[in-house]
Amino acid sequence: MTVLLEHGGRRFQVMAYHDAIRHDGPALELAELVDGELGPELVTTLFADDSAGEAQVLLADCSLPLKILAAFMEQVALEERRIRGAV
Repeated sequence: MTVLLEHGGRRFQVMAYHDAIRHDGPALELAELVDGELGPELVTTLFADDSAGEAQVLLADCSLPLKILAAFMEQVALEERRIRGAV
């Protein structure tokens, strides 16, 4: 799943993937697109593989428009429901 977000001339991408490095499980990442290229992660959510686990949110040292952060959190909620439905 990939979602594009825009605000004030800035473009961001939300991407779901399997994080094999940090916790070997599902994750959702927000990164800014600069000149069409994906920049470093700004916010990452690591989801627990089981229904009892808590998701962890990793923040980079950056600033984000509230609208973009809110849209990312909406995607986090959707992805968490999808993952929990698959467990």
